Amino acid sequence: MRPSNSAASSSDLHLMANRRQLLRTALALGASTLLPGVAAARETHAEVAVLPLQHRPAHSLLPELQPLFGDTATLRGDGFRLLVRADARTLQQIRELVAELDTPVQDLILSVRRHSDAPRTERGSGFEFESGPDGTEGRITTQRLRTTRRDDQTQHLRLREGTDAIILVGETRTAGFRIIHGRAGVGVEPLLQDTARGFRVRPQVQPDGRVRVAISQLHERPLARGAVDRDAVDTQLTLEPGAWHTLGGVHSETATTERGLASRRTTRDRDTLTLELRVDPVR
Repeated sequence: MRPSNSAASSSDLHLMANRRQLLRTALALGASTLLPGVAAARETHAEVAVLPLQHRPAHSLLPELQPLFGDTATLRGDGFRLLVRADARTLQQIRELVAELDTPVQDLILSVRRHSDAPRTERGSGFEFESGPDGTEGRITTQRLRTTRRDDQTQHLRLREGTDAIILVGETRTAGFRIIHGRAGVGVEPLLQDTARGFRVRPQVQPDGRVRVAISQLHERPLARGAVDRDAVDTQLTLEPGAWHTLGGVHSETATTERGLASRRTTRDRDTLTLELRVDPVR
């Protein structure tokens, strides 16, 4: 007796499902066997090299190289040696780029000229009376006193391009007086206050020979009751080597007036600071 068509078709479907399952298993086993071989083949194409540097330490080049090559290369620094692990093509690109970046770093002479001018003008007027046999006489008196304090300094500093230099000029001024009571009597002691003037500078030589300078300037002025007024300015300049350049200046002016019963006194103070900068390459 022959089997029915429905039974035959059911058996065929079951056989086909078994064959598909066996095929999937075989493919999975083949992939698991081949993939490590592919990874190993890729590893065999990676090369390791030590690139000697002549002028710049490796740590100064890594921030420029790592963003360019990312995961395609492994970079490590060891003093004046750059350790590289990459494929042959990437390694050659790194060699060419390092040859362009490993250039001599130039030494520079930084000169700072500081000119400070602080004139003071005092004016006073009042009445004076004199009594004598002929009666009492009065007259108007006027006084004017002008003093000027000037300070001119030039400082020189040798540094390497790309490094920071800090130049500060300290100054101590009288910020008032204090009355002291003791066994010997009453005395007056001046109160001193320290202020700073100067800046931080970082020069970098450009391909055209000019020098790009990043500058942070600081200027402190004493105020009443021990307070300090501080000005800070950040800027960048491109300088021609061998010439003086005006960096900037600070100007302040104060005036005080004292009045008495028959007198008047006016004091005017000015404080002007000018800074000039010059950069010379070391020959």
